[in-house]
Formats: sequence, structure tokens, C-alpha cells
Amino acid sequence: MVVKSVYVRAFKSIYEISLSFNPKINVLIGANESGKTNILKAVESFRPDIPFDSSLTCQYSNSYYMGKCPEITVEFSGLTKENRNKLVHISDVFKDLESFNLRRDAPEISDYHLIVGDREIENINMTQLLKVLPKIVYFSNIPLLKNKVDFDSLVSNSSAFLTEKNLLKIGGIEDYELLFEDSSRGRRTAEEASRIITEQIRRVWSQENSIEIKLNVNGRVLYIDFADSTTVLDTPESRSLGFRWYLSFYVNFISQTFEGRSNEYIFLIDEPGIHLHPAGQKDLIRVLEDLALKNQLIYTTHSPFLIDRSHPERVLLVEKDKTGTKVDSKSYRENWKPLRKQIGLTISDLFFFNDQSLILEVPTRRKFSLLNRFKPDGGE
Repeated sequence: MVVKSVYVRAFKSIYEISLSFNPKINVLIGANESGKTNILKAVESFRPDIPFDSSLTCQYSNSYYMGKCPEITVEFSGLTKENRNKLVHISDVFKDLESFNLRRDAPEISDYHLIVGDREIENINMTQLLKVLPKIVYFSNIPLLKNKVDFDSLVSNSSAFLTEKNLLKIGGIEDYELLFEDSSRGRRTAEEASRIITEQIRRVWSQENSIEIKLNVNGRVLYIDFADSTTVLDTPESRSLGFRWYLSFYVNFISQTFEGRSNEYIFLIDEPGIHLHPAGQKDLIRVLEDLALKNQLIYTTHSPFLIDRSHPERVLLVEKDKTGTKVDSKSYRENWKPLRKQIGLTISDLFFFNDQSLILEVPTRRKFSLLNRFKPDGGE
């Protein structure tokens, strides 16, 4: 199941918008303060565990003066057989449906409304229905990988060590006792995990194909080191912020989707790759494509390098005028002219050029005024 469209009314900088979403990847691009993050927040606010009250209401809407909450309507489609079986247990109305709408307009579970066609369906167990929907996960700050972590921190429930736990997970380690065992078996476990993680990172990071991850246990402390063609051993915190963010991003997302079912998650990502070089942002696009094989993604950016030009239909240009946030779904027209204008790109920025490009200078006719110093016969 995926989100097919979203209707938002009176949410923060959004007076009223309707958006159609691609089932795989959606890019919200625009200038700073245009309202990109507010669109993500509007989608996130559809979750029942997210606060939803009049403090979120657009201040230049009628709803604000009436003390009303915003209104978020989400259309779900792409129902799998498993989805439909669960939905039919809730109500027979789902038996032959290809899509349905849910509207939230106040804080309580009872303030969700199931809309089929033009009518509202009554007597729905909304708590059960919300559990069947894809999980909406919002990411803004990624916990960066640390130099070391001790055993007690790994077995704790603290989110501060989530990236380190997920790094070990993609290395095939969930039994921490085995990793910290002072034996040849423990050392082999660390070596094998290091090899698997290294292979995963090299596959998605083209900037340094000699990068190698080393896991070393000393007592009850796990040290995480890097090596490449220029250094013997290095720590995560001594690497560039761009690489450290990229690795942390990759580790956290991939680990979540290892065992996940198709379209179990909708990931909302605010400004991914902001610290990355343009070549690193292109690597990031490939990682996002991997994630989109099983999940729907919506992310914001103001970087043109985070657009896959082979999929212009995924791009939503976000603008803001005196009436609030607007969305242009066809910013690719006229060779991306609306997008280039909105984010201030010119031809000198070399955007949207291929490796081999041909630039032609086309002559134009100039009109000379009577004040022109050239005479009509060409003399001066």
C-alpha cells in the first residue's frame, strides 16, 4: 500500500494544496522557507501518535480565526493481497476497493474519517485500520556514527547508539555476547562483520573505493575504525562530515528495510545529503533508489544534484507567495525553466549538462534607437 495523493488544508504555511505522489520516490525541491518541510510535517501529522491541534493551523486561513485544526486527507492505493485480507476483516467495504481516503481534522482517533467515493463510511474500527496502513517514518537528524561503543550501551534501549547497533546489524551481528567474546570465535565474528560492512559501503560510495571498515574489540569496548589507500586506521569522527553523515544515513535506513515487507514504510527525509559533495549526492540517489525498491520515499532538497533527471515526474517544485505554499508538478517543462528560475540556476552553473554537450550561440536581431551612434548606412 502506498500514498497516492495528499490534500492539505490550513497547515502552517500551507493554505490549501493537493499533491499526487509517485509510488517510489518523490522530490520536493525549492528555495529555503518555501514550505518543503511543512509538507513533510503535514504527512507525518497523519500519524495518530503525532500531536495535532490548532497550534499547527495556518495563521492566514479562516480555520485559524475559528480555532480549528488543520485538515489532512491521504489517499491510499496499491493494495496488496495481504493488505486487502486485513482490511476486509475490518469492513467488507474494502473487498473490491482499489483506493480509499482517510481524513484527519482533529486530535482524537475518532477524528479520522474513512471516505469511499463521495461518502463517509460509519462504524469503522479506526484503531485497527490505522495499524494496517504503512508506517510513516520522519527523518531529519541522523545520529552520526561514533568512534566507539561499549557493551552496556549496545544492549541498552538508548537511541543514542542506534547507528552503532544498525551497523552491526548489517554486518550480521545481533548476538553482542559473541562479538565481545575473548576467543578466536569472537575475533572471527568481528572480522566477518567488518568484511560484510565494507562490501556494503563500497557498493554505494564511489568517492573512495579502497575504504575499509574495521571492528576491533578491546575488553568490553568496540572500536570502529576506517582504512583506505592513504591511511592505515582512522576514526569516524576524524572523517569528513559528509562521509560520516552518508555512512550513518545508509546504515540506519538499510538496517530497517532488511526484513521489512514491500511498502511497509513511507520514509519522509528532510534535506538528505546536505553535507555531501555533488558526486556524493549522486551516490546518495543510488541508495535512495535501492530503498525505493520496497518503500515509498518523500524527501526535500534545494540541491539540483539530488534530482534523477531520468524521472522528471517525481519532482515537485515547492514555491511560496503571499497566499502560502504552492506546488508545481511540471517543473521540468521548457527544459526545467520553472525549477531553474525558482532556485536561481543559470547556464553558468552548468546544471543539467551531460559529460559531452554542445552549446550554440544563436544570433539575435537588435533594434537601434535614434540615439545610436551608428548611422543607417553603417558609417559613424
